[in-house]
Amino acid sequence: MARLDKSTFSRIGTVIAMADVVESVRLMEEDTPSFIERWQGFLAFVAQLLPQYGGRMHRSLGDGLMLEFPDAAGCMRALLAMQAWLDDRNRRVPPAQRMHLRTGAHLADLVEDQYDIYGPDVNLSARIATLAGPNEIIISAALRQQLNGWTDATIDDVGVCHLKHVRDPVHAFRVGPPGAAPVMPPQALARPPSLRARIVVLPIGTDGESMLAGGDEGFSDEIVSALARSDALQVVARGSAAQPGAYVLGGRMRAVAGAPTLFIELTEAVNGNVIWAEAFARTPQERGALQADLLAQVVAAVHAAVIHEELEGARGRPLPSLDGATLLLASLGLMHRLAPVDVDQARSMLEHLADRWRRHSTAHAWLSHLHVLRVQQASAAFTAHDGALARAHAAAGVQYDPGSPLVLSLDGHASLHTARNQEAAADRYAQALRLRGDHSLALLFQAELLALLRSGRRARELAERALRTLSLEPLRYLYEATCAMVMLADDDPEAAHGLAQQSVQRNPRYLPAWRTLVVAQVETDRLGEARAAQQRLLTKQPAFTVNAFLAVSPIEGELARRYSDALLQSGAPAE
Repeated sequence: MARLDKSTFSRIGTVIAMADVVESVRLMEEDTPSFIERWQGFLAFVAQLLPQYGGRMHRSLGDGLMLEFPDAAGCMRALLAMQAWLDDRNRRVPPAQRMHLRTGAHLADLVEDQYDIYGPDVNLSARIATLAGPNEIIISAALRQQLNGWTDATIDDVGVCHLKHVRDPVHAFRVGPPGAAPVMPPQALARPPSLRARIVVLPIGTDGESMLAGGDEGFSDEIVSALARSDALQVVARGSAAQPGAYVLGGRMRAVAGAPTLFIELTEAVNGNVIWAEAFARTPQERGALQADLLAQVVAAVHAAVIHEELEGARGRPLPSLDGATLLLASLGLMHRLAPVDVDQARSMLEHLADRWRRHSTAHAWLSHLHVLRVQQASAAFTAHDGALARAHAAAGVQYDPGSPLVLSLDGHASLHTARNQEAAADRYAQALRLRGDHSLALLFQAELLALLRSGRRARELAERALRTLSLEPLRYLYEATCAMVMLADDDPEAAHGLAQQSVQRNPRYLPAWRTLVVAQVETDRLGEARAAQQRLLTKQPAFTVNAFLAVSPIEGELARRYSDALLQSGAPAE
């Protein structure tokens, strides 16, 4: 292999700006000739503009630019002029068809040869551009320093940001025209697609007299109503689901050995393959009395079946080939296994989903939850990086959809478990429950917070409601562990023991459940079992110490003292 001639390289200090068109794929698909015509007109304008500021164009891709400037002020003036030109042209087309740039700029030290420019700062400029929203210009702190005293624009401090594949966080700033908000209102863009799997619910059939209170048809309506509130499934009309990826839920009620039994099956809409079936039996005395329990079981089982099917469908396939619902549901199934390799795969799926639809709140919300899980699993080895990412993704989710109970709940959870901010968590849970008072995850997290605030009885009521209305089956171990902690706060260690034991049996990897189990065992005079459980916990987390755990845990006050005493009695090291 021939050696490179280093004499052909020159090292320069310059300003690099990277810009790309927001939702260019959608714009191209909707009207290719119009997009190309407008893009070429924009390039012609940029080519005339750059010489005024000493700039030059290094690359023009199908929907992006790499520009170089000798100084910061010239770069900013050129970028603002580009935004103004697009704003003027956008007034002539409907909002959903408008072309918007996201732009990042950085003071770069790079190497140039006759073919291209190279260096980590070029890549960093591209990563900074990913922080920008539509019509936004984001710059690095190094470039901001070059603009001290410059009054031709408004410069806002964005804060320290974590960038994908960049080791150290970057302090970023937003640049916009003087007196103008640089961020375009979200409603001016096309609505992101739904990430919920599509499902049709058929009427429940019956053999003979109805065996359910309100009739079998009424029970079908209750299933529809329950699934319509799902964060993972989208109920659709029967005729609109006959396409790949859609599901059909059907069932029949009949007597088996004198007991009413509901047979439910889930099929693929296109080929009719049965992917899951289950029978739910009831005694005659349970008719009507436990119908709500039956409904909850059916809804949870359907969610589990769909998530399992989507996870299997994603296995071994490249991420770009998967649709949004598959990426989301498969990532939920994977992350809650808690094995590091599964969590990493779930993170890749969600990051791919967030890159595909950058304004989609759901992907960011679940990414936040994933990083909270990593914080909980690290505990004594708490990583500030995961905590910061959890809060950043949660904030992005709320920015893109402040009216989602799911997004608000996960934002509050991130505040509580990565910043110990009870006030912020309380505010988000209250907002979520005002929007939907029966949202299961909001109820669970509110119960956890009330337990930490020593409102044990009210916390218990909400925790029991949350557990009864659980639909996302992969989270059941998390519900049980949280409810166990709530039972401890309500001075019922026996109930806490049962729930914590169920949680660790369901998912032995979840460390908070083990800690609550140890406390419940000590407080119910099962000291031998507590010491055995603590030894298992220490094999999973050898660096664990009680003081380090309490320093990062949201548990405080009397409850923290009880955790500390029980963990120490079971053999956990203090330091």
